[in-house]
Amino acid sequence: MNVAMFKAGLLFFTALAFPALSKACITAPFSESWQNGGSVTWGDGPGDCILNASVGAPRPSAATVHFRRASPQLPLRISFVVDPHLTSLTISQFATLASGVAAKVPVAGPDKASLFEVSLLYGGGGIPRIGIAGACHQAAVPQGECGAALPVSFADFPLRITLDVHMGAGSAGQIQAWLGDDVSGAPALSLDDLDNERWEGIDRVSVGLSGVSESLFATIGTQPFTFSEISVSDPQLFWNGFESDVVGSVVPNASNLFTVPLVIAGTTCGGSVELPVIASGSTRLGGPTAIHPITVPAGNQRWVQLSSASPFMSIFACPIGSGPSGPCIDAKTSSGTVYLPEPGSYQVVVGSLQQECGAYDLIVGGTLGDMH
Repeated sequence: MNVAMFKAGLLFFTALAFPALSKACITAPFSESWQNGGSVTWGDGPGDCILNASVGAPRPSAATVHFRRASPQLPLRISFVVDPHLTSLTISQFATLASGVAAKVPVAGPDKASLFEVSLLYGGGGIPRIGIAGACHQAAVPQGECGAALPVSFADFPLRITLDVHMGAGSAGQIQAWLGDDVSGAPALSLDDLDNERWEGIDRVSVGLSGVSESLFATIGTQPFTFSEISVSDPQLFWNGFESDVVGSVVPNASNLFTVPLVIAGTTCGGSVELPVIASGSTRLGGPTAIHPITVPAGNQRWVQLSSASPFMSIFACPIGSGPSGPCIDAKTSSGTVYLPEPGSYQVVVGSLQQECGAYDLIVGGTLGDMH
């Protein structure tokens, strides 16, 4: 199993941990991946990034990209174009294309962690169906899940799927889906009367190939499904205007890490609140941040080690010039070390994943070289 970049229970933005010139095509905010008996790769398409997802075995294998939401309770709209590269389906053939994991499974049940799923299903007569499912408020529903599906034609692929998910108590929750490029009219599929607020929102969103049935795997093997034109409604750092630095870099508010060796003491109390989300939504900071400028001279390397009494204090290394302190190339929790192997100007961001501030110490090391 290749468990994707979980460290100390936190999601960190390590998918872009290499110099910008060699950065692979990645559609923000899907900066994390889950490859359990499967493989995901990004490639350049005509004017867009294309995700290829394939599995090496039937479920529970999975090959998905995902991101963690900064505000789980907000409504979510996700849209993507999928091409399964199939011409027929038979009974018991199905796969999951997208899903959303709840922030918390309610004690009162149903005991279901997924707040929504989008699937490709057998529809009878060899035709496919697109299905949506969501957690229900009615305990009598099998496994606490409501669902709806609609037949489509193989000629419709590549097919755009657009999904809206709204959280609500009682009967206010709703999931709607449009199939095709036109989303101006009524949805093709709808799940209403959902009491889904008890799950405290959608914490993580995934796109890719998972839940592949044995009979479908027998047909497709490692042949990939492709996903393109992926977009989400969540606000993103390091994307669109942020990528071109239209908004501008975050202003440093802490001391310059100008030389090695260096030991400094600092605090995030009274620091910047400009960074509610780090690394395109993959890691969230709950408290204020301290932002230290640091320059790595040509022919030198640097590393910065964090120590703090708070187990939630984290450190990020982010190159300057690509938007607000990013894209970040490395991240660690308290007593972690970030590495800056390439020359250039960076911002070292220190902050807590909880709604707190606190003291910390930094040790700067590396090859000798003054950074005035």
